[in-house]
Amino acid sequence: MEKIAVVGLGMLGCSLCASLEGSCVRLGWSRRPEVGQWAVRNGLLEEACATVEETLAKADLTVLCLPIPVIMEYLHRYAPQMKDTLVTDIGSVKGCIERAAVENGVRFVGSHPMAGTEKSGPESLVRGIYEGASVFIVPPPGAAEADIAQVESLWRKVKAKPRRLSSQEHDLLVANTSHVPHVVSSALALSVLDVPENERALRFDGCASGFRDTVRVAASSPRMWKEILSHNREAVLAAMESYEERCAKLKKLIADGDFDGFEKEFARGKEMIELWQSTKHPKFRR
Repeated sequence: MEKIAVVGLGMLGCSLCASLEGSCVRLGWSRRPEVGQWAVRNGLLEEACATVEETLAKADLTVLCLPIPVIMEYLHRYAPQMKDTLVTDIGSVKGCIERAAVENGVRFVGSHPMAGTEKSGPESLVRGIYEGASVFIVPPPGAAEADIAQVESLWRKVKAKPRRLSSQEHDLLVANTSHVPHVVSSALALSVLDVPENERALRFDGCASGFRDTVRVAASSPRMWKEILSHNREAVLAAMESYEERCAKLKKLIADGDFDGFEKEFARGKEMIELWQSTKHPKFRR
């Protein structure tokens, strides 16, 4: 059976290991040895390796489930050990990672599963989190078709839906669909909740399920989002302009008292949400 190694056993890495059960031999490495041992005891891995070098030497395919700066660091540091394994990753920005792989001569095909939660750590794993999710496969120029197909096969093993994009297309797309929504969610949480202490109890009481659903992703890791946004700044700024234009239009309609116009604009948003939901996996539908 194919030997697939997961380097980095956080929530997404452990979720991948759990979802791969029975389809391959699973190897793994974590900077904390006790996490690797825990993963073996709980049936997530067949083997926890002691070092990154050992992991790479044994793997047919290696998945780097690490923060973006660490992925780039490892592509440089371990490039000599990566000569006998195909490498992919789950980073949410692809251009900078692709450049690091190409510059260091790594046999690499990037990937980015559109799945996750606001939680982190191995104990937060979600079995089946990738099922039905889109996964963008991002091969660098000149990548071998066999390597691209092998990475696509990895994601099909966990019932995800691979789709190929260039790194430039990917980074602009996710700036709009993922990065800016997280920024907006954080801004909304701050505007509503970051009030003087003597006002908080009333403000908190006024926040119900609609607010909860809207700001859920604002509870994600601040450090992770600092790393993501700093590596996709130009695309994020362009996407934020589009959002700001829409927000300004709604604000003007309200200021002008044009509530018929507001209703039409709001109805357009409802229409687009329902269209999106109708094309997605059932877990995205209400």
